[in-house]
Amino acid sequence: MSYIIEVNDLHKTFRLQDGRELNVLNGISTGIRKGEKIAVIGPSGSGKSTFLRCLNRMEEPTSGTIKFKDEDITSPECDINRVRRHMCMVFQHFHLFPHLTVRKNLTLAPVDLKIMTQEEADVRAHELLSRVGLADKIDEWPERLSGGQKQRVAIARAMAMSPDVLLFDEPTSALDPEMIGEVLDVMKELADSGMTMYLVTHEMGFAHQVADRVLFIDKGIISEEGTPEEVFDHPKQPRTIEFLSKVLRR
Repeated sequence: MSYIIEVNDLHKTFRLQDGRELNVLNGISTGIRKGEKIAVIGPSGSGKSTFLRCLNRMEEPTSGTIKFKDEDITSPECDINRVRRHMCMVFQHFHLFPHLTVRKNLTLAPVDLKIMTQEEADVRAHELLSRVGLADKIDEWPERLSGGQKQRVAIARAMAMSPDVLLFDEPTSALDPEMIGEVLDVMKELADSGMTMYLVTHEMGFAHQVADRVLFIDKGIISEEGTPEEVFDHPKQPRTIEFLSKVLRR
């Protein structure tokens, strides 16, 4: 089975204000097949979120290639906005439009891009909000929602584009502890439905439960990769063992 996303020798270097260069990604090669759930874990500053943001070129890679459905999306000829319709991201801090109602947050892109009529988008918005348990909030303003509700709306907004892949960038890290569960429940339902997912997370229990594969990224490389049982229960690399010994005992 071929990959829906294929990454080959991905590098990302940031130039600092003092002229120095910071190498964040140092040659990542991996892929994801349709329907797979990939959890990306690792210490802060290891390059996890930069890697995720490179996948739809929210960060421009310094070198290497990324293919989506066999199309080289790092090519200058690629229409990346077209690709992003099929590879949607859910951010750590929601990024809802505060001046738009929940309904408009969900329907703006599909209508503006002429994927749906307003009437079709309204029906789809209601279906998705029902799916995440927020149908009664369809005409609410984002400022009146809790953090967990905002993140569930953000997931529904991403789903409104009917994407092939969802990219989650630490979607629960900005939430109060009591709100994390409601977001993880929605994500588990998406995983169970067969959605292809790349997930950067600190929720190790959730990653163990949901992921098909786990990537442990450290210092800009994939230090270890395997099933949740292999990585969490029987890690081989000393750095993975050290990391998990700290995060799993909390």
